[in-house]
Amino acid sequence: MNTFLPTSINHLISRMVALVLATMSLVLASPALAHVRWFVDPNDPSLETFEGFSFTDPEVLVWIALAFTLIGASIALDTKLPKIKVVESKTRHDVMELVRIFVGMSFLLTAYDGAVVAPHLGAFGPLGMALLFLQAAIGIMLIANRFLKHASFLMLLLYGGMVVKFGFFGALEYCNIIGIALFLLFNNVSDSQQRERLKLYSVAALRIFTGVALVALAVGEKLQGALLGQAFMAAYNWNFMNEIGLDWFDDRLFVLSAGMMELTFGIILILGTTTRLTILALSAVMFLSNTVFLAQGAQEEAMVEFIGHLPLIATALILLFLGYGQRLKVTDLFTNRSRPVDPAPVAA
Repeated sequence: MNTFLPTSINHLISRMVALVLATMSLVLASPALAHVRWFVDPNDPSLETFEGFSFTDPEVLVWIALAFTLIGASIALDTKLPKIKVVESKTRHDVMELVRIFVGMSFLLTAYDGAVVAPHLGAFGPLGMALLFLQAAIGIMLIANRFLKHASFLMLLLYGGMVVKFGFFGALEYCNIIGIALFLLFNNVSDSQQRERLKLYSVAALRIFTGVALVALAVGEKLQGALLGQAFMAAYNWNFMNEIGLDWFDDRLFVLSAGMMELTFGIILILGTTTRLTILALSAVMFLSNTVFLAQGAQEEAMVEFIGHLPLIATALILLFLGYGQRLKVTDLFTNRSRPVDPAPVAA
């Protein structure tokens, strides 16, 4: 197993890079989906025909109770589940190679499409164009595996520009960029002693900021943005609950359920409990969304979704293979167990 796994990851690197490069021409030639949320035009008058939930609706209250139950179960299970051994150094190095390649490709492809980080964040005006070129430069640095520490600082600068350009809450949905930047920075600090100290917090920083981004996405795009979600459901017919005989599970409830599950995933990641199980569930959801698009013949949407998910895929690989970040966990507040030593990731 120790000899097979690194070889498999090396093959995966080459295949995934080839796949992303092969889709570049499709993305560049298909701008119709750029600058939309939920693959829906926010200015579409038909949105007025949909109706969201209020906080006191029974469906919302049931989901709040279910979310608290899942979070409580996660905290309780965290101390009971066996600790999975972190992979050996060679595989950790290969995983970090995938991370920089995935994030770099996502930055480059999104920049070429005229957007900052996400397809709906259009790079308009002087500041938008500056962010666009900055993002492309970061992507090139990551793919070339050069000046990673400088690329990390530039990613933080890029995020600061997003806050100015798109507002705090608009940028908050993509604050996982901060987590990725800190992860790369902590593993590429020049001073060896400082790097060894910071490495212990690199995975935790990535986990926490990814969780915050998921919470913001859940609220902004699925709970407050429920009308866009319902318009998407009407256009793409993703409500499989009706197919299994649950006719009462309408599109409104489907969007609410998706938002509450994403919110729950995000909170659990922030808390640091059952992280591997949570990231596996999140990865299954991302894989399913791309699969459904492809099954419906919506290759363009599938590619846009895949490219947008590349930073999350990179994060999932880190949390699964390099450990889930034993630092900054909520269970540290009420457990007296000695803190396990985090295997430090290897600098790429």
